[in-house]
Amino acid sequence: MKGSILVIIGAGFITSCHKDQSVPANSWDWFGTHDASVYNYVLISGNQIADQSDSENFQISVNAAFIDSNSRRLSGIKELTINSRPINRNVDSTYSFAYNNTPYFQEGLSLFGSQINIKIQGNSGEDTITQTIYLSRKIVSLIADFPDDAEVSRDMHLSWDTDPDNHWGKVIIQVYYYATMSHFNDSSLPAKIEPLNYTVQDQGNFVIPATDLKKFPLKAYIGISIARGEQAVAVLPKSLRRVYYFASSSASTIPLLVSNPQ
Repeated sequence: MKGSILVIIGAGFITSCHKDQSVPANSWDWFGTHDASVYNYVLISGNQIADQSDSENFQISVNAAFIDSNSRRLSGIKELTINSRPINRNVDSTYSFAYNNTPYFQEGLSLFGSQINIKIQGNSGEDTITQTIYLSRKIVSLIADFPDDAEVSRDMHLSWDTDPDNHWGKVIIQVYYYATMSHFNDSSLPAKIEPLNYTVQDQGNFVIPATDLKKFPLKAYIGISIARGEQAVAVLPKSLRRVYYFASSSASTIPLLVSNPQ
Protein backbone atom coordinates (compact mmCIF):
# COMPACT_ATOMS: atom_id res chain seq x y z
CA MET A 1 0.00 0.00 0.00
CA LYS A 2 2.95 2.36 -0.18
CA GLY A 3 1.47 4.03 -3.22
CA SER A 4 -1.29 5.51 -1.09
CA ILE A 5 0.95 7.21 1.46
CA LEU A 6 0.40 10.59 -0.24
CA VAL A 7 -3.30 10.37 0.43
CA ILE A 8 -2.77 9.18 3.97
CA ILE A 9 -0.56 12.09 4.93
CA GLY A 10 -3.05 14.42 3.31
CA ALA A 11 -5.60 13.12 5.75
CA GLY A 12 -3.15 14.00 8.52
CA PHE A 13 -3.00 17.57 7.26
CA ILE A 14 -6.76 17.88 7.17
CA THR A 15 -7.35 16.72 10.70
CA SER A 16 -4.28 18.34 12.22
CA CYS A 17 -3.81 21.81 10.86
CA HIS A 18 -6.76 22.88 8.75
CA LYS A 19 -9.08 23.90 11.55
CA ASP A 20 -10.78 27.21 10.83
CA GLN A 21 -12.85 28.33 7.88
CA SER A 22 -10.05 30.54 6.59
CA VAL A 23 -8.00 27.45 5.78
CA PRO A 24 -8.60 25.79 2.41
CA ALA A 25 -9.77 22.24 1.97
CA ASN A 26 -6.66 20.18 1.38
CA SER A 27 -6.15 18.89 -2.15
CA TRP A 28 -5.39 15.37 -0.97
CA ASP A 29 -8.54 13.32 -0.59
CA TRP A 30 -9.42 11.62 2.65
CA PHE A 31 -7.94 8.16 2.29
CA GLY A 32 -11.30 6.36 2.38
CA THR A 33 -12.91 8.39 -0.39
CA HIS A 34 -11.61 6.41 -3.34
CA ASP A 35 -10.44 3.21 -1.67
CA ALA A 36 -13.40 0.92 -1.02
CA SER A 37 -11.27 -1.36 1.13
CA VAL A 38 -10.67 1.27 3.84
CA TYR A 39 -13.72 0.86 6.05
CA ASN A 40 -11.93 0.74 9.38
CA TYR A 41 -9.06 3.02 10.26
CA VAL A 42 -7.09 4.59 13.09
CA LEU A 43 -5.25 7.82 12.32
CA ILE A 44 -2.67 9.30 14.70
CA SER A 45 -1.51 12.74 13.64
CA GLY A 46 0.89 15.24 15.12
CA ASN A 47 1.22 18.68 13.54
CA GLN A 48 3.49 21.50 14.66
CA ILE A 49 2.43 25.04 13.79
CA ALA A 50 5.72 26.80 13.01
CA ASP A 51 4.88 30.12 14.62
CA GLN A 52 7.90 32.05 15.87
CA SER A 53 5.74 33.67 18.55
CA ASP A 54 4.70 30.28 19.97
CA SER A 55 7.21 27.42 19.89
CA GLU A 56 4.84 24.99 21.65
CA ASN A 57 1.95 25.13 19.19
CA PHE A 58 1.13 21.49 18.44
CA GLN A 59 -2.03 19.71 17.38
CA ILE A 60 -1.79 16.03 18.29
CA SER A 61 -4.79 13.76 17.98
CA VAL A 62 -6.26 10.31 17.45
CA ASN A 63 -9.16 9.83 15.04
CA ALA A 64 -10.81 6.54 14.14
CA ALA A 65 -13.93 5.12 12.53
CA PHE A 66 -15.23 1.63 11.98
CA ILE A 67 -17.66 1.26 9.09
CA ASP A 68 -19.83 -1.70 8.14
CA SER A 69 -18.64 -2.79 4.70
CA ASN A 70 -22.16 -3.73 3.62
CA SER A 71 -24.28 -0.82 4.89
CA ARG A 72 -21.45 1.75 4.71
CA ARG A 73 -22.67 3.04 8.07
CA LEU A 74 -20.47 3.76 11.05
CA SER A 75 -20.49 0.98 13.60
CA GLY A 76 -18.85 0.97 16.97
CA ILE A 77 -16.41 -1.46 18.50
CA LYS A 78 -16.11 -2.37 22.13
CA GLU A 79 -12.76 -0.78 22.87
CA LEU A 80 -10.00 1.33 21.28
CA THR A 81 -6.85 1.90 23.32
CA ILE A 82 -3.77 3.99 22.42
CA ASN A 83 -0.74 3.24 24.63
CA SER A 84 -3.10 2.00 27.36
CA ARG A 85 -5.27 5.13 27.11
CA PRO A 86 -8.92 4.28 26.30
CA ILE A 87 -10.32 6.43 23.49
CA ASN A 88 -13.98 7.26 24.00
CA ARG A 89 -16.56 6.74 21.29
CA ASN A 90 -18.42 9.82 20.02
CA VAL A 91 -22.18 9.92 19.54
CA ASP A 92 -21.73 9.24 15.80
CA SER A 93 -19.67 6.11 16.57
CA THR A 94 -16.39 7.71 15.52
CA TYR A 95 -13.51 7.97 17.95
CA SER A 96 -11.32 10.98 18.72
CA PHE A 97 -8.96 12.30 21.33
CA ALA A 98 -6.87 15.50 21.40
CA TYR A 99 -3.67 15.77 23.42
CA ASN A 100 -3.62 19.56 23.30
CA ASN A 101 -5.19 20.11 26.70
CA THR A 102 -2.69 20.77 29.47
CA PRO A 103 -2.97 17.43 31.33
CA TYR A 104 -2.21 15.47 28.14
CA PHE A 105 0.16 17.75 26.25
CA GLN A 106 3.43 16.14 27.33
CA GLU A 107 1.94 12.71 26.71
CA GLY A 108 1.12 13.82 23.17
CA LEU A 109 4.62 15.17 22.58
CA SER A 110 6.10 11.87 23.72
CA LEU A 111 4.36 10.10 20.82
CA PHE A 112 6.72 11.70 18.27
CA GLY A 113 9.52 9.33 17.31
CA SER A 114 7.97 6.36 19.09
CA GLN A 115 6.21 3.08 18.39
CA ILE A 116 2.58 3.57 19.40
CA ASN A 117 0.63 0.59 20.71
CA ILE A 118 -2.95 0.36 19.38
CA LYS A 119 -5.40 -2.17 20.81
CA ILE A 120 -8.78 -2.80 19.22
CA GLN A 121 -11.40 -5.09 20.67
CA GLY A 122 -14.42 -6.10 18.63
CA ASN A 123 -17.63 -7.47 20.10
CA SER A 124 -15.82 -10.05 22.19
CA GLY A 125 -12.53 -10.55 23.98
CA GLU A 126 -11.54 -13.12 21.37
CA ASP A 127 -11.89 -10.52 18.62
CA THR A 128 -8.96 -8.40 19.82
CA ILE A 129 -5.82 -7.29 18.04
CA THR A 130 -2.82 -5.23 19.08
CA GLN A 131 -0.74 -3.36 16.50
CA THR A 132 2.13 -0.90 16.73
CA ILE A 133 2.82 1.96 14.35
CA TYR A 134 5.64 4.47 14.27
CA LEU A 135 4.89 8.19 14.52
CA SER A 136 7.80 10.01 12.91
CA ARG A 137 9.93 12.51 14.77
CA LYS A 138 8.93 16.16 14.86
CA ILE A 139 9.59 17.83 11.50
CA VAL A 140 11.08 21.03 12.93
CA SER A 141 13.23 21.53 16.02
CA LEU A 142 14.21 25.15 15.33
CA ILE A 143 11.24 27.32 14.39
CA ALA A 144 13.68 29.78 12.79
CA ASP A 145 14.39 27.16 10.10
CA PHE A 146 10.82 27.34 8.82
CA PRO A 147 9.60 30.15 6.50
CA ASP A 148 8.09 33.24 8.09
CA ASP A 149 7.53 35.16 4.85
CA ALA A 150 6.52 34.45 1.26
CA GLU A 151 8.58 36.50 -1.16
CA VAL A 152 7.70 35.21 -4.62
CA SER A 153 10.60 37.07 -6.23
CA ARG A 154 13.12 34.53 -4.88
CA ASP A 155 13.46 30.80 -4.34
CA MET A 156 12.18 29.52 -1.01
CA HIS A 157 14.63 27.36 0.95
CA LEU A 158 13.06 24.83 3.31
CA SER A 159 14.89 23.00 6.09
CA TRP A 160 13.64 20.27 8.40
CA ASP A 161 14.90 17.51 10.69
CA THR A 162 15.38 14.19 8.96
CA ASP A 163 14.23 10.90 10.47
CA PRO A 164 16.39 7.81 9.80
CA ASP A 165 13.48 5.67 11.01
CA ASN A 166 11.17 7.04 8.33
CA HIS A 167 10.59 3.78 6.45
CA TRP A 168 9.01 5.55 3.50
CA GLY A 169 12.15 7.68 3.14
CA LYS A 170 10.29 10.70 1.74
CA VAL A 171 8.33 13.77 2.78
CA ILE A 172 5.46 15.60 1.15
CA ILE A 173 5.62 19.37 0.78
CA GLN A 174 2.55 21.41 -0.03
CA VAL A 175 2.05 25.14 -0.61
CA TYR A 176 -1.65 26.02 -0.39
CA TYR A 177 -3.87 29.08 -0.76
CA TYR A 178 -6.00 30.65 1.99
CA ALA A 179 -8.97 31.82 -0.07
CA THR A 180 -11.04 33.46 2.69
CA MET A 181 -8.17 35.39 4.22
CA SER A 182 -6.89 36.41 0.79
CA HIS A 183 -10.31 37.69 -0.29
CA PHE A 184 -10.61 39.66 2.92
CA ASN A 185 -7.29 41.28 2.10
CA ASP A 186 -8.10 41.88 -1.58
CA SER A 187 -11.53 40.99 -3.01
CA SER A 188 -10.13 40.78 -6.55
CA LEU A 189 -8.02 37.71 -5.77
CA PRO A 190 -9.03 34.30 -7.20
CA ALA A 191 -11.61 32.14 -5.44
CA LYS A 192 -9.34 29.11 -5.74
CA ILE A 193 -5.72 28.34 -6.58
CA GLU A 194 -4.49 24.78 -6.84
CA PRO A 195 -1.69 23.98 -4.38
CA LEU A 196 1.90 23.16 -5.21
CA ASN A 197 2.73 19.54 -4.30
CA TYR A 198 6.19 17.99 -4.05
CA THR A 199 7.27 14.52 -2.93
CA VAL A 200 10.99 14.53 -2.12
CA GLN A 201 13.58 12.50 -0.23
CA ASP A 202 13.68 13.01 3.53
CA GLN A 203 17.11 14.66 3.33
CA GLY A 204 16.36 17.81 5.32
CA ASN A 205 16.24 20.49 2.62
CA PHE A 206 14.41 21.48 -0.52
CA VAL A 207 14.15 24.61 -2.65
CA ILE A 208 10.81 25.75 -4.06
CA PRO A 209 11.58 27.71 -7.23
CA ALA A 210 10.37 31.29 -7.44
CA THR A 211 8.83 30.40 -10.81
CA ASP A 212 6.49 28.00 -9.00
CA LEU A 213 5.64 30.42 -6.19
CA LYS A 214 4.58 33.11 -8.64
CA LYS A 215 1.31 31.28 -9.22
CA PHE A 216 0.21 32.92 -5.95
CA PRO A 217 -0.66 36.62 -6.47
CA LEU A 218 0.53 39.51 -4.34
CA LYS A 219 -1.62 40.22 -1.27
CA ALA A 220 -2.67 36.58 -1.07
CA TYR A 221 -2.09 34.42 1.99
CA ILE A 222 -0.49 31.01 1.63
CA GLY A 223 0.60 28.20 3.93
CA ILE A 224 3.37 25.63 3.69
CA SER A 225 3.30 22.13 5.16
CA ILE A 226 5.83 19.30 5.32
CA ALA A 227 4.75 15.79 6.34
CA ARG A 228 5.87 12.19 6.49
CA GLY A 229 4.01 9.12 7.62
CA GLU A 230 3.68 5.39 8.17
CA GLN A 231 0.91 2.89 7.55
CA ALA A 232 0.04 -0.64 8.56
CA VAL A 233 -2.87 -3.05 8.26
CA ALA A 234 -4.18 -5.84 10.48
CA VAL A 235 -7.19 -8.16 10.60
CA LEU A 236 -9.28 -8.80 13.72
CA PRO A 237 -9.11 -12.56 14.39
CA LYS A 238 -12.82 -13.34 14.77
CA SER A 239 -14.82 -10.74 12.82
CA LEU A 240 -12.08 -10.56 10.18
CA ARG A 241 -12.37 -6.80 10.06
CA ARG A 242 -9.46 -5.31 8.15
CA VAL A 243 -8.19 -2.24 9.98
CA TYR A 244 -5.81 0.33 8.51
CA TYR A 245 -3.45 2.26 10.75
CA PHE A 246 -1.97 5.61 9.74
CA ALA A 247 0.50 7.88 11.53
CA SER A 248 1.34 11.33 10.19
CA SER A 249 3.90 13.82 11.51
CA SER A 250 3.80 17.28 9.96
CA ALA A 251 4.74 20.92 10.37
CA SER A 252 2.84 23.88 8.96
CA THR A 253 3.42 27.60 8.78
CA ILE A 254 0.97 30.20 9.95
CA PRO A 255 -0.63 32.12 7.03
CA LEU A 256 2.08 33.99 5.10
CA LEU A 257 1.38 37.17 3.14
CA VAL A 258 2.68 36.97 -0.42
CA SER A 259 5.01 39.86 -1.20
CA ASN A 260 7.46 40.89 -3.88
CA PRO A 261 9.89 43.41 -2.37
CA GLN A 262 11.92 45.39 -4.84
